[in-house]
Amino acid sequence: RERGPGPAALLSKTQTTIHLVPLAHTALTLGAMAPHTSFEETILEAAKAEAENAVQARSRTLAHVGAAAFSRSEHKALEPDDWRHTDQRDNITPAEVQLSKRCHGAHIETLSQEVTQVGSHYLLIHYDVPFLNAQTHTLRIKGLVDNELQLTMADLRDRPSSTQAVLMACAGTGRMSMKVRLWTHVPWGVDSFGCAKWTGCSLADVLREAGVRAGARQVIFTGADRGVEGGKVQYFQRSMTIEEAMLGHVMLVYQMNGQDLTPAHGAPLRLIVPGWYGMASVKWLTSIEVTEGGWWGYQMEAYSFRRTAEDPERVPLTSLPVRALMAPPGIPDFFSRTRVAAPGTHRVVGRAWAGAVDLDRVEFSSDGGKTWRDARLSSKNGPFGWAAWEIDWHVDAEGTYVLLCRGFDAKGRSQDDPNDEQFNWTGMGDTQPQMVYVKVDKAIEHDGGSIDFLVEQRAARTSLNTDSDHGPALSQHLVNALYRSPGSQ
Repeated sequence: RERGPGPAALLSKTQTTIHLVPLAHTALTLGAMAPHTSFEETILEAAKAEAENAVQARSRTLAHVGAAAFSRSEHKALEPDDWRHTDQRDNITPAEVQLSKRCHGAHIETLSQEVTQVGSHYLLIHYDVPFLNAQTHTLRIKGLVDNELQLTMADLRDRPSSTQAVLMACAGTGRMSMKVRLWTHVPWGVDSFGCAKWTGCSLADVLREAGVRAGARQVIFTGADRGVEGGKVQYFQRSMTIEEAMLGHVMLVYQMNGQDLTPAHGAPLRLIVPGWYGMASVKWLTSIEVTEGGWWGYQMEAYSFRRTAEDPERVPLTSLPVRALMAPPGIPDFFSRTRVAAPGTHRVVGRAWAGAVDLDRVEFSSDGGKTWRDARLSSKNGPFGWAAWEIDWHVDAEGTYVLLCRGFDAKGRSQDDPNDEQFNWTGMGDTQPQMVYVKVDKAIEHDGGSIDFLVEQRAARTSLNTDSDHGPALSQHLVNALYRSPGSQ
């Protein structure tokens, strides 16, 4: 398991205000940007810097809330009266169900496809979907700039554009995989992902046109969606350093998979920050403000790795980690999503990603993680996209099997090992391997064949997971494979 060095100095704190400090290795002077470099070339160059940023981000995360650095037992000692976390799986609240209906994951079987279709791409909508008029919508560039801009959609579409395959994943991906989950947020499994082709223009070019003034340190992005979170009325807002904004890969996007954005995906204009967790890609973008720094809004605090609710050493979420997922083989039982396959050889396919970092390998296990084999891995479909992988799984005997997969990237990063003690307060950034519960049964070969799933269905409730006429109770390992991370099946 990789162990990173101590966390780099990312935050400095004055009283209760947190200031982002630019990372030295990515610092770019605004004048250093080549004026005639195409957007495509700039994205490729930015990916190199983002790859290094991703390595440092992972190191800081592991040093603060990695399994070797912090545990749920330590959290319990620090916050004995905490009520926002639970170690149960069959106590999903109506509020969580409501959130999961509004914020849906991807269809796991779409991992067989190079591009995620609009209707299958994950969605996290914090408040309500704003319905904005593309004919009248404008983007305002303000703050520490020489020329404030008011850009229409026609203005933005007239600028040089690029279409990029960008893997996007929610920061809460895998929250349900953790033994102790935060139950006051979306109960994501591994399925909050999507890799679409986004079309838009360069944020850096727009900022250069506005003329960023000396002393600018931070850029704040505001969306049109408005609601209440943390007890505060707010628009959804995120920020990044001026160096990050000017790196050259951040996009002002108006199309998804060759079509104008749909309202739920941010129409008519959204931000796309390739290589970062999805919360950075602000939807329904209305304004961009350049400031001298010092702003730390609710969505910055919420999307931080923390040990406790109030953690002065919090680590902001930025770059994506490495992860591999599989499209489950066979066909599913409707209720339990138990996968069923016939004896024989099955081609298992999936996708892997690592943000801007190149992938090294994907490993596959068909015995619950006891042994692993290397899968065949293709190249990524873009500097910030994902890569296809496949492996042939041969099985002769009927019975129950637990399949897993895990990714490794070219910078030495790997996924989290399965660990019940792993904990961070918001349940963010978990990368424990996907588990897929497969029942091998010859009856699946014939329409009208009978297969008994009552044992699997009853196991969804702890009190019903008992020995019965239909078979013995499922072991905890099998229950975890089937139900611990909804969306895996």
